Amino acid sequence: MAFIGDMLSSAGYEVVIFFFVLSGFFIRYAQLKKHRPAFRFYLNRIVRIYPPYLASLALGVLTLYYVAAAHPNLMTNAIGREFNASRLAAWHELHPLTLRAIGRAVLFLMPGKQFFGYNNVYWSLLPEALFYLAVPLAFWRVRYYYSLSAAFYAFGMVASVLHLNISFLGDFLLLYNGYFALGVGLYDVVTTRPRWLPAFRQFSGFWLALGIGMLLLLLIGLAALHLRLLSGPLASALAVLSVSALLAGRVQRQNLLVRAFHEVGIFSFSLYLYHFPLLILSYVALVALTGELVNFTRYYWIALPVVTVSCFALYYVTERAAVRYFRGT
Repeated sequence: MAFIGDMLSSAGYEVVIFFFVLSGFFIRYAQLKKHRPAFRFYLNRIVRIYPPYLASLALGVLTLYYVAAAHPNLMTNAIGREFNASRLAAWHELHPLTLRAIGRAVLFLMPGKQFFGYNNVYWSLLPEALFYLAVPLAFWRVRYYYSLSAAFYAFGMVASVLHLNISFLGDFLLLYNGYFALGVGLYDVVTTRPRWLPAFRQFSGFWLALGIGMLLLLLIGLAALHLRLLSGPLASALAVLSVSALLAGRVQRQNLLVRAFHEVGIFSFSLYLYHFPLLILSYVALVALTGELVNFTRYYWIALPVVTVSCFALYYVTERAAVRYFRGT
């Protein structure tokens, strides 16, 4: 029952859309605060992304090798568990390990039917990278960028309703880029429209919190039904409302929840990349200790603190170390 409840309330895709809006907002902020020409901007993004990404690739591959060698019972189709079957498929795709597969992985592409190292969170990295590629040109003529993004997004929604088959690049141009553009536009609205934030200060805190809470519950329901044409726009709207309410001072800086999320946010990218292989390793360790395929509740709450602490340690030796080196040079 705990597993069913968690799966029905999960909204991984919608959280990523929320993050796309935040990404557009903060990239706009960073570029206006300290403008970087195209080469410096790309170099900065490469240094921020690739060290932890490549380390997570290695961790995922090593995890698959370890499970296959030491716990083959967790990598078989015999017991009918989809988790085992998909992990087995990812393991088979490592043989043979070709340069083409490695090249596709480096470019955030899926080499086969599974992502390299069996880490499906990688799907969001290509839209992020494509947005970064577009930033220097998009910000050079930002008004044209807004107009084109709005037009492409409207066409993308129509194409999705009509079930037109479009490529992943088409998905970015017609849908995902719209969420990044919304974040970019939100920053410009906040900084150039003096009435935007005061309007949020006039709202009753109770009704604002109640409204955001109800939208969040609606979002979870849409996510459970896999209605992404509705849940994606709703997640982006929640991002706009949340950021605006925060900047308008409707949430105190001393708020314990805000402070906790701020600390986690520092290493959130590393947490995003590393958590899945670490969850698998935690599960393998628990199975080895108990001698049984443990249930969801026991596994999840034991693994959560271990994975979080491990991701923080990996953040220090990969992402943080790379950023410090880049700034030092």
